[in-house]
Amino acid sequence: MKYRNYILTTIGFALLAFNVNAKPLVTMDEDFDINKVIFIEEDQDWELGFDTSKYLPENFDPYSGGFSVKAINFVDECDEIELGFETTGYLPEGFDPYTK
Repeated sequence: MKYRNYILTTIGFALLAFNVNAKPLVTMDEDFDINKVIFIEEDQDWELGFDTSKYLPENFDPYSGGFSVKAINFVDECDEIELGFETTGYLPEGFDPYTK
């Protein structure tokens, strides 16, 4: 009986010690507002060693913000590409590029 009381007392003190050392729950007192975030923008002047205006189109404005999705060129996967020669002579027998 003494042994059991000793174990229970030790466990009780251990739990009490954990509660005493526990840190308080951190809660935000106010809601987060993105407008209160301070953004520090560093002014970067990069010297490339040549005049970049020679290589840009006339009236180029990088900050104009006008962007068209139609300006993006892409390759349609359904288009068959003609290489101008037969590729089967250069591939092993039974070659299938779609199998792993």
